[in-house]
This record gives sequence, C-alpha cells and structure tokens, in this order.
Amino acid sequence: MQFKIKYLEKKTNYEQKRTIDTDVAAIMLGHMHRLNDESQVWMLTGTGNNLRYVNLTKIYEKLGESICRSLPGLHAITGCDYNPSFFRKAKLKPYKILKKYVEFQQAFMKFGDSKIIEDNIEQQDLYNVIQRFICYLYNVENINDVDAARLQIFIDSYTVSDVNEAFNRKKLRNFDASSLPPCKSELLQQFLRENYICCIWNNAHLKNPTTYEPVNNGWILENDEYHFKWFEGDQLPNYVSESLKTVSEAGEEDDVDNDEFREWSSSDDENENVNINDDNEEDF
Repeated sequence: MQFKIKYLEKKTNYEQKRTIDTDVAAIMLGHMHRLNDESQVWMLTGTGNNLRYVNLTKIYEKLGESICRSLPGLHAITGCDYNPSFFRKAKLKPYKILKKYVEFQQAFMKFGDSKIIEDNIEQQDLYNVIQRFICYLYNVENINDVDAARLQIFIDSYTVSDVNEAFNRKKLRNFDASSLPPCKSELLQQFLRENYICCIWNNAHLKNPTTYEPVNNGWILENDEYHFKWFEGDQLPNYVSESLKTVSEAGEEDDVDNDEFREWSSSDDENENVNINDDNEEDF
C-alpha cells in the first residue's frame, strides 16, 4: 500500500482500499514524512455499519514526525501479527511512555536499519535502550537491565519485612511468572524480530523492502516453516537444574525403597499364611 501511494502521489484520485488491520495505520503514519506536504491520506476502516474514514494526515500533523516515525517500531515490539505481545501490557501504556521520552522515540526510529543487523555494537546499544524501555513498562524505572528488573519485582513482592516473619509459601505457589518482564535472552529474540519486521515496514515505499532472511532474526526454519526462536541457552540456571535433578533422584530412591518395603511386607504376609495353613494341617 505504501509503495502504491508513493508511486501514485502525484495523481489527484486514489483507488479506495479498506482495512481493519492496525499494522497498516502504524506503517502509514511511519511513512507520512516521505509524502508531499499537499498529500491527504485517509484510511477506510471498520465493518458493516461501522465503516468510517480516518484522516491519517491530521493524525500525523497532531502527533508530529518523531512520534509517527517511531510507531512502527513500538507496534512491532508490543505485539503485532508477527510478534507476541507482553502479557496485559496492551498498547496504551507503551505509547504514553514513548510520547513522554524523546530517547525512546529516537531508539524506535532506528529499527529497520541494516546497521542493527550487521553491526553488533549498534545492535547492543539499541538493545540496551529497549531494555530500559521495558523496565519503564513494568514500573521499575530505576533499573536498566530486564534480568535485574525481574529480580527486583520478585523481591518487592515476596521479601519478608522482618526476620521473624514467616515466609508465605502459599503466596509463592500462586506467583504468576507472566507478571515479570521477559529475561534478556527472550527479549533479545523479540528485539531481533522487531528489527526484521521494521526492515520491511520502514522500507515499504521500496519495491524490494529487504534482502534479509527471518532465520537468525528471531525465527528458526523447521520443515519449511518458520517458528519463533524463543531464547538461546539453558531454560534454567545450572544450579536450579541440578537441584531439581537431585530432588528427582531422591524421589526415585524413595520409590524404590517403598517398592522394596511393599515386596518385603508381601513376602511376610505370604509366609504367615503358609505357616497358618501348615498348622491347620497338623491339627487335622
């Protein structure tokens, strides 16, 4: 659509297209700075009796270039057709944070740049800013590291206030891990997918938006199908895995002991039954 508008922008009449996809609005607003100042872009959205026209030109004028150019990146990382969302974070709060801080606007505008894929230093610098954005999203603004933010949220919820206070194990069992921000390894894959998506979206005015492949950019290829690459590395720290393994082995040993005890008990019962029968036979 963006390529078509760019190609036809000198004409006075446009072919009408209807869409209900929020991706389209975010992409179009991210490209408004490329169009002539005289251009008027409307989007027909809705279904049935709820059809309406949305004047994207006026929205662009109201929000300004900086926010509009950062919208595709924001939309891509907070959840779209090609990237999962953060649990119960929706779109409004991320947008309010974006609107308030120019640093985050500048960061989201960088997504889609080939440097983020090819230059590890550029990628790490941008990733650090996105970590800080996620910390703001989860109300831990004083922390710039998502792993540290996860720990802080857990501590704030479950640390006892007094050494004599009993630890609430029942409350811990009801802990919802989805209330935590993603760990670094998982956020990195979300970050890579966002950048790849923006490579296409932010170059939608070109005939060939990108030459990069999804593999190594947040996806893996299995049986000719692309699947999310959720994270790299171990699912659990080594010491946790070892602890679980130790507990599991201890449980298996207990099961063996119990089985041996049951077999031994059964043998005794059988012996007793045999003795009883023998005694009865002697009486006869």
